[in-house]
Amino acid sequence: MYQKSVQINQTAKMKITKTLMALLLFSIAFTSCKKDDNEESVPQITGLEIGSGNSKVAFQGSDIHVEALVSAMANLASVKLEIHPEGTTGWEFEEVYTEGISGLKNAEFHQHIDIPATAALGKYHVHLVVTDQQGRTTEAESDLEIKFDATLPSATGFEVGLNTAGNDLHLEAALNALNKIAKVVVEVHGPAWEKEFEFTDAAMVGQLTYNFHKHVDVTAAPAGHYHVHLKIVDQLGKEVEVEEHFDKK
Repeated sequence: MYQKSVQINQTAKMKITKTLMALLLFSIAFTSCKKDDNEESVPQITGLEIGSGNSKVAFQGSDIHVEALVSAMANLASVKLEIHPEGTTGWEFEEVYTEGISGLKNAEFHQHIDIPATAALGKYHVHLVVTDQQGRTTEAESDLEIKFDATLPSATGFEVGLNTAGNDLHLEAALNALNKIAKVVVEVHGPAWEKEFEFTDAAMVGQLTYNFHKHVDVTAAPAGHYHVHLKIVDQLGKEVEVEEHFDKK
């Protein structure tokens, strides 16, 4: 009789233990799923790139490109870009972007930021903050170093203009390259169209200075706001990029 009672108690204990283990595993699984859901629901930032080839280097009087893929299940609201010195003094930049971002689930953030010729040299931090339409945010950080290079090429007085028909884009800039001009690349891009044009005119290549004046065909570009990037590359592979904008109606 005693042995039978012990067996019953042991069986009951095993059942209770199995039940507790099942509840514990369910709780862990539920918590994990809830955590994964929360992580997926906040905005996402991937592929953050600072500078050409993600060099994380910029030069006084030039510009630096900042690029990343951003997304949000609850739709994007804005992207804030902030640059500040590692120390207590230096150049600072802050801008909030909504164009081509707000209301979308996925967007490519791509901006060219002018570095003042007077910007203090040294180490900087870059912060990219993405906010969705429910107010949730995600932040990505990167380092940046501002340097001086007197041999960089330059493109000054960059102008763009679209004709009345909306099919011809006028481009003009004064080019200078201590190491001589190798080529000029122009990229036109908007929300639904982009095209790249490369120029290696015999009259331009090998020159120290050149008055760049071209017309490119943008007939296929639909109505919208467009960015135009002009990149001058010298014969040592050094490059500088400048940016302008235009609207096509």
